Amino acid sequence: MALKPNERYNLITSIALKLQAEQNTTGINILLSGYGIATESVDIVPSKRAYVIDLLKSQPDKLIMQIAGDQEIELPRKDIHSNDHFKRILETNQLHSVIDDFNRAFENLETDPEQAIASASSTLESICKAICDFFKEEYPKAQHMQPLIAKAYKLLNLSPDQHADEQIKKILGGLNSVATGIGTLRSKNSSAHGHGTKKVKLNVRHSRLVVNSCMTIGLFLLDTYYDNYLKN
Repeated sequence: MALKPNERYNLITSIALKLQAEQNTTGINILLSGYGIATESVDIVPSKRAYVIDLLKSQPDKLIMQIAGDQEIELPRKDIHSNDHFKRILETNQLHSVIDDFNRAFENLETDPEQAIASASSTLESICKAICDFFKEEYPKAQHMQPLIAKAYKLLNLSPDQHADEQIKKILGGLNSVATGIGTLRSKNSSAHGHGTKKVKLNVRHSRLVVNSCMTIGLFLLDTYYDNYLKN
């Protein structure tokens, strides 16, 4: 997760104020050196706040957030990066964990593509489970992507063989294939599972494809339930 300039400034300032209030200069040096930060060999400084800010200003965002979290300072919370309709429908159905997972997927999009893919895949699986919950149906015995998406399709009357129009069949079949492929990609190549020597390197374009595909399929499933069942 990359911090915005104002978020970074606020976090560093919050850390500095907290350490100023709770630590002497020696304590600050011991604490920050534990994070691999080079400190000065001093026992007293004119301003502990300014000293901490100066030590942290060149540190990476990830380390700043780690220190802030360890100091129990509230981290900036990212809103879901999808469109407003997707956010609204998730909140309407109280799928807060799905929102958090999609946030994680987008936050890792460029810095950790494998984790982004794993998070996006997990959220689509969670949406499929939510569809089962809405219908008070048991989850399939094998709780991975293919059986979960098949169960959701069946409950929502989306299976290609349930439709006469050939173009609708192709689209529904295509979405099903994409979801299944994402699940397989996650299992074989992402950080969600161990992998052997034939692991394929995943980069940002792959993570963007997977995350956006999961969002599209998940929104379609929830839209279908909301429009065809919840309103009736």
